Amino acid sequence: MIKDISDLGKRTIEKFKNLKNLPTIPKVVLEVNQMLREHNSNIVQLTEVIGKDQGLTTKILAVANSPLYGLPRKVSSLEFAVMLLGMREISNIVTALSLAQVVKSVEIEEFNFMDFWLHSMIVGTASKDIAQKLGFSELAGDAFVGGMLHDIGIQLTASFFPNEFKEIVLLSKNKNKKYYDAEIDILGVTHEDIGQFMITKWNLPSNLSEMVANHHKPSILKGKNVALDIVYLADCMTRIFDVGNFIWDSSVEYGENILGEINLINQSQLEKFVEEYYEVFIDTANSMKV
Repeated sequence: MIKDISDLGKRTIEKFKNLKNLPTIPKVVLEVNQMLREHNSNIVQLTEVIGKDQGLTTKILAVANSPLYGLPRKVSSLEFAVMLLGMREISNIVTALSLAQVVKSVEIEEFNFMDFWLHSMIVGTASKDIAQKLGFSELAGDAFVGGMLHDIGIQLTASFFPNEFKEIVLLSKNKNKKYYDAEIDILGVTHEDIGQFMITKWNLPSNLSEMVANHHKPSILKGKNVALDIVYLADCMTRIFDVGNFIWDSSVEYGENILGEINLINQSQLEKFVEEYYEVFIDTANSMKV
């Protein structure tokens, strides 16, 4: 459920509900998840389904070969990627990549799709790696998908409300206002709320909805969601390292108390953990420009 919003925000969400051309879940996501449920499916069948989309295949290989994804060897084919990663992990990658690119962005000067795409991929792969490094391997898949889709509300706003999106960007630049606050001024909601609306409409897991809806301020969420804290940390790190200087992340900084949730003892330990990621973030950014 979307958190409490103003009357202006309610009108914005209502406009979204009434749009006729909102994106639906891509067929490949449904097919791959169905194959995952059918225990008699095999690698050949899976690669045939995914391989129909050459663009998706290219991006899967880019993710698998990125330094942050941490595979011990280079993956040169889709078949090898499935063999090495397994069907469940490939399903997570397909879901994240397909949903991240299903929103068709309009060509407006204020929104650079390739920069947005790069940011999403870095946060997704970093979230997966951080989850594993901190001892939350069982959450790595969720953290990857959440990291990939955390900013999908930005893309939706640029696509379906381009004029309002321009106003938000101009307000942020000219009035020295944080993008997050400018969204509330213009739309009455933030990209977190819009993204949560879309995730809910797609009937995706509530854990993912929580990550999308609270990735700027995870402490707002009542209840424990470690994957959300990990996505929040990865998002902060892109800003700290200046890997993609996005105006909509102007309010992202890890000033909140997430230490207890992510198994780091104190602020000093957190800062040391973050510093060790600098070079791999830069290398990943360079490797993912596909």
